[in-house]
Amino acid sequence: MNINIVSPNDYWQIHQLRDYCFPNKYTKARRDDFHYWIEHSTTLGAYDDKKVVGQLLILPLNMTVHGVQYKMGGIGFVAIYPEYRQQGIVKRLMTEALQKMRNNGQTISVLAPYSVSFYRYFGWELFFEKLHYTIPQTNFPDLGKQLDVVKRMSFEWLDPDLFQGIKEFHNAMAIVQHGGMVRDDAWWKRIERRSPDSHFAAYFLDGHLEGYIRYAIRQETFEVQDFIVANHLAEQAIWRYISSHAASVSNITGVTSNHYPFGFYFKEPQFKKEVVQDVMIRVVDVYAFMQQYPWGEINDILTIRIEDSFCHWNEHVYQINKNGHVSIIETNSTDTMHMLTLPINLFSAMMVGYLSVKEAVIYANQPIEKKIIDHWQRALPSEKPAFYEYF
Repeated sequence: MNINIVSPNDYWQIHQLRDYCFPNKYTKARRDDFHYWIEHSTTLGAYDDKKVVGQLLILPLNMTVHGVQYKMGGIGFVAIYPEYRQQGIVKRLMTEALQKMRNNGQTISVLAPYSVSFYRYFGWELFFEKLHYTIPQTNFPDLGKQLDVVKRMSFEWLDPDLFQGIKEFHNAMAIVQHGGMVRDDAWWKRIERRSPDSHFAAYFLDGHLEGYIRYAIRQETFEVQDFIVANHLAEQAIWRYISSHAASVSNITGVTSNHYPFGFYFKEPQFKKEVVQDVMIRVVDVYAFMQQYPWGEINDILTIRIEDSFCHWNEHVYQINKNGHVSIIETNSTDTMHMLTLPINLFSAMMVGYLSVKEAVIYANQPIEKKIIDHWQRALPSEKPAFYEYF
């Protein structure tokens, strides 16, 4: 069994394996989209002679972490034929994927797990709680009457200038929003192929685009797919626009962050909400990640030991000085009370703000002095991430 980059001559085997292992067979636009990402990703195959029996795609993406843009490897379409399972093939694919991402400079990785415990074993960790909401017509937001400037378009009836403005606005917001992902034209094309019936509504104030939504209306339900705003006024204007569909829809559905006080200012904020944890993150290269990291207040030298069974290059002791300079040090010290010691999954969740330092230490079961925890907490930005993309 060999793990190799899949040859273009074998791309048909990737389609075949995906269609067998996933519940929905791709056709037409979905198949075209999948083929594009086979071509433009790092596509790994497990070969039994000339037959591809397992696969994994590393999509070349990006992610904003506390205001810093990182190259991100999006792991997707992990599959293996049933007769080849329980042979360690997926483990070899995941191990090779980590090495490839490091070689590609993809410092962090995100995936949507079919099993949290399975991917946690390889070093990924939960980092975002989505809130799925369903608002019945009787609870539609009523934010008063106001003449808002809203421009509409759809993928079917495209307004090129408006679409360009929406794309630029989305990326400007993604750069400053923790967990945001900048979308290039290929990603927008992917969205169009997967949701060709999407509509757009953009809110303008004094001639400037201040927010937009992407949505679809299906079976009397207004499905919010993107909801990106620059400020509270734009948010209210978008909700007024959505509620104006009350004569033709009976529900509004969408996704937001669980840490956001969603619906707080609605007159009737009690409606169905469900928390879902379906994205995980991993730092692939600790040294490179911390070199870019936007450290906060560092009052004393920070020291951390990283445990990482699948990335030997991460298993070091690191020091961060008061200027945020990161270095790898050699030490035989067993004084764990004065040094943070974390497995890579908890380190990853802590550094992106999902876990506090205290929580990470508790879950790691690593006793440490309170003042060390306090020093680390002041050094880390506290904002929680929000990641809505799907792959």
